[in-house]
Amino acid sequence: MSAAAVSLTSLLGIRAAGQQLDDLLSMLQGYAYNHDFSELWHRSALKDVGFTLAMFCAAAAMHMGEMPREDLLIDIHRLLRGCAIVVVMAMLMMCSMFLLYILRILVVTVDVFCYQSVQNPCIASATKRWNILQALLRKASTTVELGLLVLLALSAFTVPAFVMDSIEIGSYSKMLRLQLPHVFIVCGVLRVFVVASAVTDKCMRVPALLNSLCFGTGTELERQSLVEYIIYSDAGFYICDVRLTLGMVAKFVYVWFVILFSFVGRELAASAKGGNV
Repeated sequence: MSAAAVSLTSLLGIRAAGQQLDDLLSMLQGYAYNHDFSELWHRSALKDVGFTLAMFCAAAAMHMGEMPREDLLIDIHRLLRGCAIVVVMAMLMMCSMFLLYILRILVVTVDVFCYQSVQNPCIASATKRWNILQALLRKASTTVELGLLVLLALSAFTVPAFVMDSIEIGSYSKMLRLQLPHVFIVCGVLRVFVVASAVTDKCMRVPALLNSLCFGTGTELERQSLVEYIIYSDAGFYICDVRLTLGMVAKFVYVWFVILFSFVGRELAASAKGGNV
């Protein structure tokens, strides 16, 4: 039920920001067309779609495979419950694919900026293109941050849900078998944050690249000014004015896994002690 509420909230948030999303997509598509990397964007987006669909198909197949075959047609309640869970998974994957479609162009945009800077080393042109780039990043961040916050809440509540299920089911082997499909869904959701953090990580590497280029004789001071300007601009992907990095995503996953494994280890030790007694 919590996952259904989160996925429905995410879809409603995307629907509420419909006009802003239309403007953002039009802006991004126009930028990609003007800089001639629309095909590269779409190829990268298709890879994300393929990965997300693979996660969904694996999760749905494993979930439906765990349902007992006997008397399945008679037990309509169990059948409907299984189908509802698959629908919730599909809703989450749809949200993830939509966000990945927007985030992927931001990653490609930074790559294209670096490529153009190497092919045409011009300080004035690089400054203009960087201003446009960071404006696009800010616009995209403020438009999709609500959807990302909802997905982040889902990822954060996953561990407490696993803990509650382990208490209710009792058998850890059965719990892991039943929860494995949802692990695939969570991996698909976390991929969204990995791609979003990749935008910031690529922006952080741009100054080092520009500092290694030669913009012409006597342009060392202008090049240094451009490098410092890009450093102090703090461009990247922001969620509620917090710049998202891959290190933050890794720490988030690490903390929750420590909490999960510490609880599971304690419960296993307690059950082993009770069995010996």
